[in-house]
Amino acid sequence: MKEKVVNMINFAIRAKKYTIGESVIASSKNSKAKLAIIALDASDLTKKRYRNKLNYYQVPYIEYGTKEEIGNLVHKNEVSIIAINDINIAKQIKKLIKEDETDGLQ
Repeated sequence: MKEKVVNMINFAIRAKKYTIGESVIASSKNSKAKLAIIALDASDLTKKRYRNKLNYYQVPYIEYGTKEEIGNLVHKNEVSIIAINDINIAKQIKKLIKEDETDGLQ
């Protein structure tokens, strides 16, 4: 993961504006989740299940990082999904990831 993205996710974690794992679905139901980040190395079944739920609750999501990288951010071994519950932090993370993707194309 790029350092700027990690810093923004850490900011959300310090502000307690995040949920991880199955709690993401509950925060999606309550319209708290503003952006979900699904690990690239999560199993296909896990990705499909989360994508279906997130689409149903109209929560934007991206696939970025690995389970280990996301887990390290929240002091766990591995985490397949993390949701950001603050709209401004979510917008900034999406912006940074898009910049990261376009930098890789050059």
